[in-house]
Amino acid sequence: MLDNLLNFINQFVDFNQNDLIAMQERIETIHLNKNDIFIHEGEIADRIAFTNKGYLRVYYNHEGEEITRDITPLHSFATALPSFVSQTPSFEIISAITECELIVIKRNDLEFLYSTFPKWERLGRRIIEEMFVESQRRIYSFITETAEIRYKRLLKQYPDMIRDVPLKYIADFLGIKLQSLSRLRKSIDW
Repeated sequence: MLDNLLNFINQFVDFNQNDLIAMQERIETIHLNKNDIFIHEGEIADRIAFTNKGYLRVYYNHEGEEITRDITPLHSFATALPSFVSQTPSFEIISAITECELIVIKRNDLEFLYSTFPKWERLGRRIIEEMFVESQRRIYSFITETAEIRYKRLLKQYPDMIRDVPLKYIADFLGIKLQSLSRLRKSIDW
């Protein structure tokens, strides 16, 4: 069950057995059904999840409309990052788009790993940096690229996401209406 998580973290840091045992003592596996909430709006995000199976949607409410900020790819980390880092109430909501299996660690357990095992602090920094860089790439793509380019990139990077995630969330993630996504899908010939 931990193979996907270990493969992911080993990209960044080479852990010894003691480092891994310390982690295994502090994580838990949780299962979410479709539409279950992982982090609520107004809640202080005190945990971070690795998506072992399934997809999460990070969104917020704006004037009665849900705006999708992110759809987490398989085998990546998810949390309401501004809330998690600043320990302030989250303006984001994270919910399961599909049934999910998440490997979760609470913030205080992560802080313990950081203070006790230097490699964990290095990994935590790298993951947060990756999350930040990805959010900056997303902003840049909205400013400089067309929806078609963003869609083609999504198809190439995450073909399983297109198959498993409802199109209304894909459209919202791309910043377009569902009808526009339908036209775009018809016009692209792979």
